[in-house]
Amino acid sequence: MISPKVYQQQIQDLGIDGMAIFPENTEEASLLLEQLNNMGKVLERIRHNIRIDIRAIRIEYMEKIKEIRDSSKVMGLYDVQRPMKDKINDKRHLIDERDLKIAPYESIEYTIDEYLKQIAEAKTYLTNYSRRQKYGTDGLV
Repeated sequence: MISPKVYQQQIQDLGIDGMAIFPENTEEASLLLEQLNNMGKVLERIRHNIRIDIRAIRIEYMEKIKEIRDSSKVMGLYDVQRPMKDKINDKRHLIDERDLKIAPYESIEYTIDEYLKQIAEAKTYLTNYSRRQKYGTDGLV
């Protein structure tokens, strides 16, 4: 698994924040459109990797919870069976721990989704800009 901080740094390195989407001509619009397409592909790959990491965390904790459920006895002085209340508390603790571990990944995934929406809007703007420049103000042929 990759740390959420690494994913955050990868997103930051893309330079999405503060990117100007105001072309002065169609060539610049085309370059910006290409950059946005590349950024979108990178964000999709990062989101895919985040989902894999989240899945791995869930599987890890499912196995831990299964161990609790399957443990019928605690090796101790009298070989006494663990009370159900202890098992339930242990399970709750693991679920809370899992959720805390997943939360940063979900936050980054949400950020990526928002960036992808913004990229889609910017691509529409640039496409319309190019059409207006090529065909006139209304964009019709």
